[in-house]
This record gives sequence, C-alpha cells and structure tokens, in this order.
Amino acid sequence: MFIAAAIVVASGRSTPVDSWTTYLVFLAIITFSTIVNIWGNSILGPWSNFALYWSILSVVIISIVLLSMSEKTSAEFVFTTFNNETGWSDGMAWLLGLLQSALSLIGFDAVLHMTEEMPNPHLDAPLAIVYAIGVGGSTGLIFILVILFCLTDVNKVVSSPTGQPLIALFDQATNSRAASTIISCMLGLCFIHGTNGSITTTSRLIYSMARDNGFFFSRYFNHINPKLEVPVRTIIFTYIFNVLFGALYLGPTVAFNAFIASCTILLNISYAFPIFVLVIRGRGILAPHQHPHTPWKLGNLWGYLVNWTACLYVSVTSVLFCFPPSLHVTGNTMNYVSVVIAICCLAIAIYWIARGKTFEGPVSFLSLVCWPKHDANWWLRTSKPLWRKEKR
Repeated sequence: MFIAAAIVVASGRSTPVDSWTTYLVFLAIITFSTIVNIWGNSILGPWSNFALYWSILSVVIISIVLLSMSEKTSAEFVFTTFNNETGWSDGMAWLLGLLQSALSLIGFDAVLHMTEEMPNPHLDAPLAIVYAIGVGGSTGLIFILVILFCLTDVNKVVSSPTGQPLIALFDQATNSRAASTIISCMLGLCFIHGTNGSITTTSRLIYSMARDNGFFFSRYFNHINPKLEVPVRTIIFTYIFNVLFGALYLGPTVAFNAFIASCTILLNISYAFPIFVLVIRGRGILAPHQHPHTPWKLGNLWGYLVNWTACLYVSVTSVLFCFPPSLHVTGNTMNYVSVVIAICCLAIAIYWIARGKTFEGPVSFLSLVCWPKHDANWWLRTSKPLWRKEKR
C-alpha cells in the first residue's frame, strides 16, 4: 500500500490507486520474495541483517527530514490533546486504539521457526526476541513522536487522495512530491523485507509440522530439495496461499479489514495458550527440560508475574478488538472480526480432529544426513540446517 500511495504522490493524481493496481504490486513483491527464498537461500542471513539496519536508518532519515522541513505543533497538542470522534467514551476509544499498537507486537515468534538453522539457538533465539521488542519499541516511540509533532492539519491528512494518511503527512510536511515519494519507497522497502522474512519463517513452520506428521499431505510437504537445501514445496504453498488471501483486497473493504485485524487476535491467542498451560500446571514442569546453566530464566516470581500479565492482556484485548471502531455502526463500519475468529476456530477444530492423533510431537533430536564426527555440542555451533529427524 505504501508503494501504491507513492505512485499517487509521484504522479500528482487526485484519486487513490485502484485496488487492482495495489494487488498487482503485492503480487510482484510476493513473487520476488518467493524467488529469493527458493534460489537465494545463501543471502537470507545477510539480507536479514541489512533489513535491520535499513529499518533503523529509515527511521532516523525520515525523522530528520520531517523535523527539518515541517511546521511543528505544540507539545500540548502532542501530549494532552485527545481527539475522539468514535462515539465511544474516551477510555473505550483509547483501548480500541491499542489494536495498531498490538499489531506491532506480533510476529516476534518468527525467530523460533528458524532455530534449526541457527548456530546457537539456545542463546540467540531468546536474544532475538528481546532485541526485536527493544529495537521496535524504541524506534517506534521516536517515530510516533516525530509524526505527532509534524501533524499540523489532521483533516487534510485523513482526507488525502493517497488513501494512506502517513504518506499524506509526508507530502504535507515536505511540500515536495520527490521527497515524499522517496520516503514512501523507503517504508515500502521495509515491508518488502518483512514479506521476505514472513515467507521464510512460514515455510519452515509448515515444513516442521509436516515432518512431525501434523499437517495435511505431510508426506508431500516433508521434503527438502537436495540441491537448493530449502523446503521448496512449502515455500510454493506459502506463495499460493498469500496470492489467494491477497485477492480479498479486491472484494469488500470490510471483509479484508476483518481478516487483517483478526491476525492480531489469533496470534496473541496462540501465544497465550502455552503460557496459560504453564500457569495452570505450574512453572515446575519446565525443570526437566532445562539445563542447570540455561542462560534465560525468569524464575518463579518474575515468571508468574509475566505469565499472568500476558494472559490478562490477551484476554482483555481479544474481546475489545472485536468491538466496532465507531459507536455509530452500519453494515460497512461493523467489525466482523468475531465472524472470522469463529470460522478459524471451526477450521482448527476440524483440523485437530483430522490430524490431532497423527501428530508425533516436537522433534527432540536432529541431525544432518551425514553426521560429522565432531563432539556432542557440534549441533549447537553449526550454521548448517538441521533437517533430518533421528529416532532415539
């Protein structure tokens, strides 16, 4: 959408890009990322590093440009003004506004899908999750403050022909089509990086489920291309699913928005399930699975505090995010997230009935086809993928 909005700004059009153009841009990006995941496995690591630096650099550059070229609002407007046009009370409107913030907190589990290809997963995987929250939270806070200080005309930004208020803000702040187009493309490239990473992690997740006989057509998807050393079949499956799912954008806007909003709720619920089980059964069940020198431990006090906070957060937000954003509800403004969640729950129930008894559980021991004659800790240090399951 950012790239489509950049097209509007660059061309000076007074109308937003139609949905078909946006969908074609989406297809181009998803196709490019799929090709890279299949034939460019060796560059995925360096690309991820570049994506991190690019994201931070983009925030710094955009912030400097906006602060240097835009007129400024007052600190009173930024920190004390509350503009509520939803019809809900101020408190309820604030809670419903947490949806976008919650969206930025999902997806940090992606690193867990890549642990079999990490040199030191017991150290690096938890560290990557902490870094993701720390870097994302700090840069996000800075960026939001910059945006608010440069938001001089709210109505003009909201009613912009780009269809993207943020892009309209760039155009308003810089008063330059070239500058706002470049900034929009910088953000668009960040989303391309995210798309590439999403395909990588999703394909690994599907592969691991198929390897453990927990996915439909497991024998077919439990396959690693011997030449490319990647699960090509699950990558292609991910591509096809995204192409079909993206086609929802061509239909009613309310349906597409419902599916997008449901991602936040469903992912949060998926995170809460193991946490809830841990709280109910007690954190002592972790002890048999932990090494005496496990580097990441919360202990019982902090562990239970964090666990209960997480369960409470997910319980409250999962209900709130099903409410319509405006109290004046019509057929086009109604929030149909609850319908999407109900459909997903039904699909999950059918899936569990069909595949629940065939799932073999997480793999506890992995090796390469030709296990090298190294010491017992070799698998923690190798950077090669660990693909084949070994029976104990």
